Amino acid sequence: MIEKFLTINDYSRPNRRLRFVKAIIIHWVAKPGQRASSVWQYWENRKDGESGFGSGHYIVDLNGSILHCIPDNEMAYHVGSKQYTSYALKTLSPYPNNCTIAVELTHLDSEGSFSDETFDAAAKLTAKLCHKYGLDPFENVMTHKFVVGWKDCPKWFSKHPYDFDGFRSKVKQLMLQSFVKLSL
Repeated sequence: MIEKFLTINDYSRPNRRLRFVKAIIIHWVAKPGQRASSVWQYWENRKDGESGFGSGHYIVDLNGSILHCIPDNEMAYHVGSKQYTSYALKTLSPYPNNCTIAVELTHLDSEGSFSDETFDAAAKLTAKLCHKYGLDPFENVMTHKFVVGWKDCPKWFSKHPYDFDGFRSKVKQLMLQSFVKLSL
């Protein structure tokens, strides 16, 4: 994992503390073949306010490397919306950016399919975050679409919900394996 924090600014890294972590939100970058470094640069370029708000805590690259862009205890702008699902409003917050961590996934094609390296690294990162914050993968790991209701993000998981269940199962399995290793 490479730690490369965005510059503090009003548009991509507001330097506001998370209230607490209630969920991990999985996203896609929406541009086939895009690398984590170019996503980071896109967010960094937002600091002058010319291209709106947006960012995330982590970007998982096509080769499985991870770029950490915003400290876990700070808010990112990743689930801003004029509307949220009733579930998100009830279980997260009226403004879910203030209690969630964003994991952005790069992808291979316009359908949003992930490389094995991206999928595996994202599952390991999500397991680590779930363990750190006491989250259950089936209760507290969700897609961007699940929070806002209208956006197919990440597209692959929106179109193939069984694959998202498989992702959360892998996260749970990794957490159990880590628990066994820690308790020996």
